[in-house]
Amino acid sequence: MKTHLLSFLLIAFFAFPVFAEDDVPPRGGTGKVTIITDPPNSQVFLGGEDLGKSPIVERDFKSGRHTLVVVDQGYELVNERFNVWPNKVNTYDAKTVIPKGNIRVTTIPGKCVVYVNGELSDKTDGAALTIRNLDAGDHLVRIECGGKRNKEALVNVKGEETTEITIDATKK
Repeated sequence: MKTHLLSFLLIAFFAFPVFAEDDVPPRGGTGKVTIITDPPNSQVFLGGEDLGKSPIVERDFKSGRHTLVVVDQGYELVNERFNVWPNKVNTYDAKTVIPKGNIRVTTIPGKCVVYVNGELSDKTDGAALTIRNLDAGDHLVRIECGGKRNKEALVNVKGEETTEITIDATKK
């Protein structure tokens, strides 16, 4: 029984080649590419060739190692190596995120001047303030509420999300 299992595993190993991440697909053949982005309608470039808007489904493409670039709303969302193996459907399927987000700031007291990364953003004037279109990543938010009532917070912005914070300048 053990010999049959071993024989089966050896046959399966050699019958179905496994491609390592570093393997380079041969050139000169043709494979099919499927590029799916969530959300759809992103511009897709493969090997410098404009394939059109996503989704791209089982389009014939020359085999080899290529660069896949996905652009949406002027932002390059994907720029990575993409192998096209001959006689195979090669698929890229991923969520793409615009690398911009927002911060919604509530201040205590309610009327404060808000700065982001040292630049004046606006005032809260008793209501929350939404600061839009910030690059994803860390931002320093500072509020000045008159006198010595100032406070800072480091805020991490995620693409296509609004991060809500409350900064209380009345506490030490």
